[in-house]
Amino acid sequence: MVRLFLFLVGGTGSRVMRPLIMQFAAGVHPTTESGKPMPLEVIPIIVDPHKANEDLKRTDNLLRWYKQIRKSLYGESVDVTHGFYSVKISTLSDILPNGSNLSDTFIFNMGSIASQKFQDFISYATLDSGNQALCSMLFSNDQLNTKMDIGFVGSPNIGSVALNQFKDSEEFRQFSNVFQKNDRIFVVSSIFGGTGAAGYPIIVKNIRNAGNNIQINNRGDLRDAKIGTLTVLPYFNVQQDENSPISRADFISKTKSALFYYHDNLTGIRQGGVDLPKSKVNVCYYLGDEVPSNPYFNDPGGNGQRNDAHVVEYVGALSILDFLQIPDSQMETIDGMALNPIFKEYGLANDKRTLSLKDFGISTRNQINKQMAKFYLAYLYITNQLQNDIGRGYTEDKPEIGKSFVSTSFYNTLTSNFFVAYRTWLKELKVNQRSFIPFNLTTDKLSDALTDIVPKTGLFKSTIDYKTVLSMLNKTSQQATKSHKYGEDQVAYKLMDLLDQALDKLLDEKYNSIV
Repeated sequence: MVRLFLFLVGGTGSRVMRPLIMQFAAGVHPTTESGKPMPLEVIPIIVDPHKANEDLKRTDNLLRWYKQIRKSLYGESVDVTHGFYSVKISTLSDILPNGSNLSDTFIFNMGSIASQKFQDFISYATLDSGNQALCSMLFSNDQLNTKMDIGFVGSPNIGSVALNQFKDSEEFRQFSNVFQKNDRIFVVSSIFGGTGAAGYPIIVKNIRNAGNNIQINNRGDLRDAKIGTLTVLPYFNVQQDENSPISRADFISKTKSALFYYHDNLTGIRQGGVDLPKSKVNVCYYLGDEVPSNPYFNDPGGNGQRNDAHVVEYVGALSILDFLQIPDSQMETIDGMALNPIFKEYGLANDKRTLSLKDFGISTRNQINKQMAKFYLAYLYITNQLQNDIGRGYTEDKPEIGKSFVSTSFYNTLTSNFFVAYRTWLKELKVNQRSFIPFNLTTDKLSDALTDIVPKTGLFKSTIDYKTVLSMLNKTSQQATKSHKYGEDQVAYKLMDLLDQALDKLLDEKYNSIV
């Protein structure tokens, strides 16, 4: 079993987690060198003082719903490698020994930052005149008066000071003590804002410096941990507002400044004017897009910062899967330094303004297309047809799926919460630029549901509709019933497992290649 600690820094961190949740819900897994899916547990840790951020709240809700659904299907089992929602997602509190007083949340507690203005955080009023003058040189008056409950408002110089409390937090101490040698760490952040650009180097620095902290039980393992990072370059646009500190015109200059700093101190090491072939990061992914998104409302944070989903975030989630598939032998670390750091970028197979599942590279298509298509068909069936089929065929096999099933907490969480968020996510991807339209959202017909993927045709090819799915579910259920696969308390698991198997077969038999 692989365990990943996933640090999601700033708004971009939360936005990349959203498509990763959708990929996990579809049953996507990282794979071994032989192509077998890995059992995986992910511990997301959202690092963002801006708790009112709407994208953070949407991601937090998705994580909680996913966790509830997954527990209903598989309990606390970790060694699950097939099926919808099969990757286990846990809070840091979940994996700590009993008796821990850490809150059961995915959000890193940054209360001491969020409740203050920056000048109060650094005790500006108590400094002598010389140090006040120095602070006034380093930080503008607007920065000193920034109330940090909305993040760092595109100012990484504020973030680099405020986030240094990270190493002294209870969360970091607990994470450090529970970390094991075979675990991995991944950090997601943008490079053109404030929170992400500052948070990424601070998190890596404190992990690599763990060897100097005698309070950490596993400091040697943590110092030499396998660390991957996603550095997100500018990809979205914002409306121009002369009264806002956020401007797209600053994105490139901020990116260049951060890259120079990272080159000398993080992804490379520069000493005495000489570049050394070393890095504090084992694998670094760079991702951006020169095609600007639709202009987002220019919100420094006071109104919640809710951005539409973007295909760059979908691709960003793939970097996490790729990192988990890199063998340990390629990520050797000694004394906190990666010996042979790996750097990666991503390119589309077809550089278009409107994308479908078929426009990604072959390795991406092989890994996720079938699972994503299967999950969308399952969504359509459960949303449009399941209640009509209750009392027929497979639903009457033991354990029965009766009318009361649609009143269960599992069904309500799945359909009223997760599926609603799923469709919203797909709609946002469609209307943004670049537009990503994996599925046809204007029809409930299974035969027309998959963009650029058409059913097989011919003299003996039958139509694809909900009767086709019911027939396949019935056949799959008959086989499962003979082997007594499902226990009496596994009604939800029975439904999702049968759909996973039946739709897998339907895609193979009824559609042209989805790869």
